[in-house]
Amino acid sequence: MLGAAMDLRRAARQAARGTAGTDAVLTALSEVIDHDFASLAQWDPLRRRHLTLAGTYPKTATAYIENRLHDDPAFAAVRRSPDGVRWWRDVPVPERRVSPGIQEVLGPLGVRGGLAQCLFAADGRYVGVLNVSTTRAHREPEALRAVMALLGEALGAVADPLTAARPSGAPEGGVCAVVLPPGRTAEPVPVSGPPLPGLASADAPLVRLVRQVAAGRPLPATVLVPYQRRLLELRVARQGPALHTVCRPVARPAALSARELDVLAELTRGRTNREIADRLCVGVRTVATHVEHILAKLGVPNRAAAAGRAAAWGLEPAP
Repeated sequence: MLGAAMDLRRAARQAARGTAGTDAVLTALSEVIDHDFASLAQWDPLRRRHLTLAGTYPKTATAYIENRLHDDPAFAAVRRSPDGVRWWRDVPVPERRVSPGIQEVLGPLGVRGGLAQCLFAADGRYVGVLNVSTTRAHREPEALRAVMALLGEALGAVADPLTAARPSGAPEGGVCAVVLPPGRTAEPVPVSGPPLPGLASADAPLVRLVRQVAAGRPLPATVLVPYQRRLLELRVARQGPALHTVCRPVARPAALSARELDVLAELTRGRTNREIADRLCVGVRTVATHVEHILAKLGVPNRAAAAGRAAAWGLEPAP
């Protein structure tokens, strides 16, 4: 078993570096665990689904792993395991009965054993899952659990988009995700999609805003920010010591114009018309006109009420 485990780790490292295919990982896995089906999938935090990197399951099972596994009660039990490994025989009976994956997918395939293993990056980010199934019921040696737990880091590197040579598919619509390592001078690391200019460097305005959000409120948190005549939604979460941020453009609410959103965001800070004019490089009378239009469009009596509405949306001024 030790020799096979070493071969599997070697195959995983080569796949992470891009010098070997991901299929070679499953081939090496077959020498460690005798199985009928296997899948190595990467977690896409933007789409909130898994993407199969290599697998031998039928299409129905693959579709379940990609689109439904994350919400399965049995998968929640896997996530709660101290080592991230859960064997088929260890899944509690109540969770078996309510698990669509077991009842609707694996059961009809005749699966009677196997494991699911959550994969994590070195900084604690969840990056994917390994699923292994067998149609023969047997008890795996206890040493195999320890071996798989020890191999978790190498397998996680294969699924981790930050270390793997294989890039994730870029999402549509200008959506992007970046990881901000600890330290204000650390450069953002793209996870998915090309980052906006405001997220491309350590001192970029949206990066500064994300760090302000993380320092000032509980995470995860979602904020809206007017930026370059677009309204952006930033979802900020902590993953280990790093900050994971998903950014996407959204529609402007209440038929507000881009400039009116700029002014409304400044109102959430209690700024006067003069202060807003100085920050936005416009005239004071122009700001006053924008405020009038904002009150009319929101149907509120005063600027304090408008600011409260914007704060409820999570609107923040750009730094």
